[in-house]
Amino acid sequence: MRGNLEAVAEAADWWSIVRAKPAQDAVLSEEDRIFVHEAGKLLPQEPWDAETWRVWTAAVKAGTGRKGRGLFMPLRIALTGREQGPELAGLLPLLGREETLARLS
Repeated sequence: MRGNLEAVAEAADWWSIVRAKPAQDAVLSEEDRIFVHEAGKLLPQEPWDAETWRVWTAAVKAGTGRKGRGLFMPLRIALTGREQGPELAGLLPLLGREETLARLS
């Protein structure tokens, strides 16, 4: 998350993304909700590291045919409740598999 911070005071905001559940009203279309659920089925097993995001999204891309914004934005919104935020490659290991699955469900 370090690359997302301009001031130390911003760390609390980013940490809240890890600790708090995303808002239930995160705006996803029905098609994106289905996509996010399917993406959850492709999550690799733990342990997770900095490569987990790349490995997972490559599997999701191959399995769904989605790419670019259509692949990444629904995952970001489901995981963080926001359209902008920390790099998801760094966030995923902090969330862990169980919490990530819960947010994708």
